Amino acid sequence: MSEASSTPPQSSWALLAGIVDRPSATLAEITARPRWRWVLPVTLAILATIASAVVTSPFLAVEAKLQMAAVLNRMPAEQLAQMPKQMAMFETPLFVGASAALTGILALLIGYLLQAAVLYFGSLIAGGEIDFGRLVAATPWIGLPFVLESVVQTVYVAVKGRLVVNQGLSYLVSTGSRTADAGSLPYAALGMLTLFWLWHLLLTFKLLRVGPRLGGGAAFFVTLLYAALSVGVRAGFAALSRMASPPM
Repeated sequence: MSEASSTPPQSSWALLAGIVDRPSATLAEITARPRWRWVLPVTLAILATIASAVVTSPFLAVEAKLQMAAVLNRMPAEQLAQMPKQMAMFETPLFVGASAALTGILALLIGYLLQAAVLYFGSLIAGGEIDFGRLVAATPWIGLPFVLESVVQTVYVAVKGRLVVNQGLSYLVSTGSRTADAGSLPYAALGMLTLFWLWHLLLTFKLLRVGPRLGGGAAFFVTLLYAALSVGVRAGFAALSRMASPPM
């Protein structure tokens, strides 16, 4: 019997504080008693996503109008005349914000499942053993650094009145064009190098130690594999963005 399962259960709010100063003990508690433990971090993540969409929607709507104008300027006059006037609806802050919130929440939930799957199979390969459901319950907790990052960026946008342009170390390779940078593989990879991402990787390592009970070397290897896959996925989206972007 694990130490966590032999102690009285803690509230989710207590675990929220513990993920900062006692991450190993907190994650051990979550994996030992996973029932409904995912509710609080998922709720916080969804609320942060909605808040971000609401605050950034006016600025995203302006960018959507500029991108639409660039596309329309390259269209022949006869095709332009056939464009429905209702297209303007897709450039409104309400539509842009609602779309950002819905896609963000969907990506969030799918991301949790994919992260849990990678850690689960990585743990099995490394010789660990844990129920998939326990990892699913713990995955939103190791994603809390990204929730805090979203809150910080939302506050920044609200105070400064402009979007966050370059995240992490992406400014080192930024061209100054958001369209060009969106399709840049180095820009996407360097944009992940933030203190929040490093904190997330540290929590991932600790989860692998107390959940599947991997040794230090095995947990470090699976964490590196997980980090490499994360960078690869981000770079893949950047490549798709580059292929989908119309030539300038």
